[in-house]
Amino acid sequence: MAASTSMGAPVTSSTTLPKAGLGFLEVCGFDPEDLTVDVGYWFKGSTNRKGYLTEFCELHGSEYLEILMHVSIRWLSLERCLTRILQQYEPLASYFKSSNEKQPRFRRLLEAFSNPMTEVYLLFYQATLPVFSTFNLLLQREKSSIFLLHDEIRSFIRKLLSKFLKPAALQHRELHEILYKDPSNQLPGEKLVIGFTTRATLNRLLDAGDITPQQVQRFQQAAVAFLVRAVEYAMKKLPMREPLIKHAMFLDVQQRVECGVEDALYFVDRFPELLPYNGPDERDKLSEEFLDYQSMDIAMPEDPATFDIESFWGNMASMKNKVRIILHPLKYPLT
Repeated sequence: MAASTSMGAPVTSSTTLPKAGLGFLEVCGFDPEDLTVDVGYWFKGSTNRKGYLTEFCELHGSEYLEILMHVSIRWLSLERCLTRILQQYEPLASYFKSSNEKQPRFRRLLEAFSNPMTEVYLLFYQATLPVFSTFNLLLQREKSSIFLLHDEIRSFIRKLLSKFLKPAALQHRELHEILYKDPSNQLPGEKLVIGFTTRATLNRLLDAGDITPQQVQRFQQAAVAFLVRAVEYAMKKLPMREPLIKHAMFLDVQQRVECGVEDALYFVDRFPELLPYNGPDERDKLSEEFLDYQSMDIAMPEDPATFDIESFWGNMASMKNKVRIILHPLKYPLT
């Protein structure tokens, strides 16, 4: 991962989700990975079971879709597997309720699909997982992305916080100053951001008498526990205060005017063996060239996200003046 090795240790959200899931599990006893694994293995290699499920899909007027197998070491597969189960939720529920098997896996699945709250749990995860997926895909980019981490880490955590905190608790505060565990700063259960479909399904089941207010309250407590645990782990493990990723922002041509020469000098000071440009004249020259970089006319594509930043810095580094090499991101260990 281009962005994941910049500090010499993995920078990843892939472990944040399981940690958050423990918070959800402790409150309501539901683990989405256990369910997806059980569903996947129940139908794996069984033509008869797939055929029986196909019949229920026809009864419910839905298309049969192949059940996906969740691979625990590839957590991004969880979102796809949950979505596939939800696409066939009613046929699956009918399938297990109409069958009579004695295997432990079947009994677990029957219990899950007989519980109306299971659909709510799955919808909550489906609505919440994209926040993790988007951030993790950034970290898995092959292109250099160290200069994006400072803002993206904060954006990732703020998105999680905004799902369960009152807006006033988020305003005008640094992340480490936000008292997100304080119940007085948290949204009431009915205002938690759990996804539109999740909320609609929860209300429908409650109005129909299929679930109790106590079950609704427990789910909302589980949702808060999930989000609190996710934020706690992310703030502990992600390099939010690492100065390297803050100073690396000058490499992004779209953010260059918001940066200063001190950002480039940071790397000179941190990596003197690689960047031996400590003389007063060289630093003055660097300052001049940094100002040139800030004011130069750089043609941007219609979609700025497609800008080839590595080629740009490669061209910058090929200029005759050796001091410009300081500004070439591949000359120091950012990736």
